[in-house]
Amino acid sequence: MLAELSPLELTGLVVSLVGLVPVVTQYKDETKLFTAGYVLLVVGMLATNLEVFVLEPVLNLVEHGLGIGLAGVTFLAAAYVRRQEVITAGE
Repeated sequence: MLAELSPLELTGLVVSLVGLVPVVTQYKDETKLFTAGYVLLVVGMLATNLEVFVLEPVLNLVEHGLGIGLAGVTFLAAAYVRRQEVITAGE
């Protein structure tokens, strides 16, 4: 069962979990959308590794829908909000 895990996907999970430490410890109110986007990417990496063991169709949807799709929308919103703040501060 463990042999079915992809080394690349397992490495991606480890790297994303290690990267979660500075993202969470340096959290600020201004970065909440960026933090949410990163957490969604971690959820996607977790789902892609767990789908080997249980609920493959559901976790595949979680991986692609939440982990990639919603994370992308969240990062888009975060960039838009940040850009608006920069424009407003310059006026």
